[in-house]
Amino acid sequence: MRLLIKYIESRGAGKEVSQFTFEGDIATIGRGTDQTIQIADRRLPLSHSRLTLAGGKLTLASSGDYRFAVNGESTRRAQLQAGDLVEISGHSIKVKADDGELDFVLEVELASETVAKLRDRFQTRLRDVKVPERAIAWTLFLVILITTLAIPMAGFYLDEREELRESMLPDDGQWLSGELHQNHAFLGENCDVCHAKPFVPTQDEDCLGCHQTVTHHFDTEVHGDDYQVGSRCADCHQEHSTTGSIIRSDQGVCTTCHAKLTDVGMDGDGLLPATDFSANHPDFKVSLLQYGLDDDWHEKRVNLDEVGIAEGSNLIFPHDVHLDAAGIDSADGKVQMECSDCHVPEKGGMKMQAVNMQDHCASCHQLTFDPNSPDRVVPHGSPPELMRTLREYYALQYLTEELGAETDEDQKLAPGTETDADPVRPVRRPGRVERPQLITDLITAMQIDPKASIGAKAAIFIEARVADAAENLFEKQTCTVCHEITAVADAEVPWKVLPVRISEAWYPLSDFSHEGHKNMECDGCHLARDSEVATDILMPDIANCRQCHGGEDAENLLASNCITCHKFHLDDQAPMGNGHGSSVMSDILTARRHIDETLKTEPLASDITQSQEIE
Repeated sequence: MRLLIKYIESRGAGKEVSQFTFEGDIATIGRGTDQTIQIADRRLPLSHSRLTLAGGKLTLASSGDYRFAVNGESTRRAQLQAGDLVEISGHSIKVKADDGELDFVLEVELASETVAKLRDRFQTRLRDVKVPERAIAWTLFLVILITTLAIPMAGFYLDEREELRESMLPDDGQWLSGELHQNHAFLGENCDVCHAKPFVPTQDEDCLGCHQTVTHHFDTEVHGDDYQVGSRCADCHQEHSTTGSIIRSDQGVCTTCHAKLTDVGMDGDGLLPATDFSANHPDFKVSLLQYGLDDDWHEKRVNLDEVGIAEGSNLIFPHDVHLDAAGIDSADGKVQMECSDCHVPEKGGMKMQAVNMQDHCASCHQLTFDPNSPDRVVPHGSPPELMRTLREYYALQYLTEELGAETDEDQKLAPGTETDADPVRPVRRPGRVERPQLITDLITAMQIDPKASIGAKAAIFIEARVADAAENLFEKQTCTVCHEITAVADAEVPWKVLPVRISEAWYPLSDFSHEGHKNMECDGCHLARDSEVATDILMPDIANCRQCHGGEDAENLLASNCITCHKFHLDDQAPMGNGHGSSVMSDILTARRHIDETLKTEPLASDITQSQEIE
């Protein structure tokens, strides 16, 4: 059963209310500290009664011969309903229904005056044994004042701090909060670099004077530069910390705001509350790219569990065909492909390198265009460039035939090269060569100007060949295999190939490293082997991640807090500094020189070099 228990105790003219949620089979009532509902009244036994829930009915039964009253009637056992009032030794318990996930709400109102009188009988105060409270308090105050303030301050102003530190007397070391973090260790004992005002904590402008490139945590275009997250930098960055880290990593630093976003002015912006990855975290959102009617790409964030979502990369690619366990046809026969053949992590392992035609596709998908020239391929590029290349190629072909130039294909590619008397052609699949030759290479090798005047007959020949080759490329066997192509009437190029763009960051608001998961198989997260179309979203959902990752306090899973997957400072936002502390670096250099003078040593050469680089 689940109960919300509220304690209501009178305090003067007002009342003090505290509450907690109980989950369990039996809730006990009594004076003992182990009781669920504790009533500190010596008239009650340590264990007085207990509450149980069965069949939706709440039952209160005494632990012995003790009695209580329900709606004014004395009893030792009763079934309670919403609206009932239970009285135990002058204290009342009101039973109320709950509209949420709880079974009942119990309001425990303590008779404070009665309890206070009973407590007084068993308390002994210092004045009762004639101890001078005020004299002891003043004595302790003066001792603390002298030992922690007067003596260390005297050593400071008399310039005898070192002597005082070596003696048995209290020194200024007790003022220090702890050692500086290694990132700030070069400041030495120059506390005023960060603590600009005496007895005033480090202010944000003191931090941002050096850390001017640190970016905001929120969208400044939506909330403006004046929106505040936390009260100051030191809320999350704790210097003089004994943990060895200057950055707080507990999830409390995030859930302070994200547990209830309406309290921080974030209502209606699409964000959902989150307090723990395992217990309370919304499902993932992916950023999808869509090619719009304005011929530009637009990004849209959608829930991963939304029905009908699709990737709009304009690519035609079936993963299941390429990852078939039986293999896939290639120029070298059957090849069994793996994810790593195309998807290679970047250096550092954060993202994947871009997949491109030349490195990952051209070995199998050769861009042939003319059955009579199976060894010729066009370069992978834009349609206008392709059409221009085809015209140049067929103009060259016409010219070589008309001018009686060499027609042997090898001679065209490399004029003047020696060949064997009986050349041996390597065995290959029809339409495939060991090294496909771009037609642009042929044009360059022949050194014939394709723009030479060739007459009307040549123009008809060229345009007919170009139209036939282009139709074969765009509509039948080459471009259309991987690209979305639409017909365009009355255009220089009668086909439009929609541009391809694959998302580089599906979860741009999270940090995920493939390097940290390199011991896992790809299909442990990406179900690509069953994907038939390129529009499938092959990203893991939150349930997949929860197989290994738990919340901050997880015991049987990898404990993960907010900082595990999320950055606080967002890379795409403006700096927080806004020009604060432009002279801070010179102040730091001055502090370094002061350190050198204090130690009575000459500055090291490395320090001088570093100072020059900073300046």
